[in-house]
Amino acid sequence: MRVVLIAKNLPPLNDEKELLKHSFFTFLVDGISRACSHQLVRHRPASYSQQSQRYVAMVNFPYVTPDSVKGKSVYIEGKRLSYEKLMALVGKFYEGLVEQGVPKEDARFVLPNACATRIVFTMNGEELVHFLRLRTCSRAQWEIRDLAVSVLKLLRREVSGLFDRVGPNCYYLGYCTEGKKSCGRPDEVRRYFSTLNEEEENA
Repeated sequence: MRVVLIAKNLPPLNDEKELLKHSFFTFLVDGISRACSHQLVRHRPASYSQQSQRYVAMVNFPYVTPDSVKGKSVYIEGKRLSYEKLMALVGKFYEGLVEQGVPKEDARFVLPNACATRIVFTMNGEELVHFLRLRTCSRAQWEIRDLAVSVLKLLRREVSGLFDRVGPNCYYLGYCTEGKKSCGRPDEVRRYFSTLNEEEENA
């Protein structure tokens, strides 16, 4: 996964709430799965431009591999398939359909959520805070959490002070809002987000 802050616009406002409301940030995200991008685009208001599978041929498509499936295999109809072998098989099936004249927009129906994609998105500061409060939480799905933490690191580095107190609710509000579903490690999480960029600064 690669996350780049490609543009920012911060008007000269002294009030932090007004500044968050009227500032805009644009990120390029490359190498996330379609499963992750489906979660990302639920956040509104925001603008998104995503790599098309209708026009871009997905030959030898890149894909994301969760740690939980590494080393696993499944026995199906006399064959043992690993995750990697399944991805290769799907890729060959996709290519075969395209070679037979099936439009790419139809052949893509066989492509998995693991398929890697590139997306550009723009959010104002207010929505970014909302996004980061939800998606940096330990209960968020691992891939979008990694994305959210990368976004937060960039914001803290590039926009002095504005996002220093932003993180999951246990850090942002000072208490967990997950109830019985809490990770049970609020102190550890708070310490992590209070020193988020220190390793990079000391390197």
